Amino acid sequence: ARLYFGCPPPADMPYLTKFREWETNGIEVVPVISRPEECEGEWTGRTGYVQNLVEEDGVAIPRNTGALLCGVKGMAESIKDLLTTAGVFESRVMTNF
Repeated sequence: ARLYFGCPPPADMPYLTKFREWETNGIEVVPVISRPEECEGEWTGRTGYVQNLVEEDGVAIPRNTGALLCGVKGMAESIKDLLTTAGVFESRVMTNF
């Protein structure tokens, strides 16, 4: 399983201290920040928007993929479109709205 976790700056990222535990339990955590300029060089992880990273990373096996999208409606709709275009069944893409 893969978890994309996006926030503007890392200071706003809840659960940051839990990421290592989640990874130990088999979750690939992909933290991403959209405003790296606010980090003053402290951030070495991925930057941009979650939907852009999902598009970059692609979907390995669409027929075996499911997604739970939580957050900004525009982001969730964009990712849902990306996933269904890639071949993920629409019924396997859930949102929080």
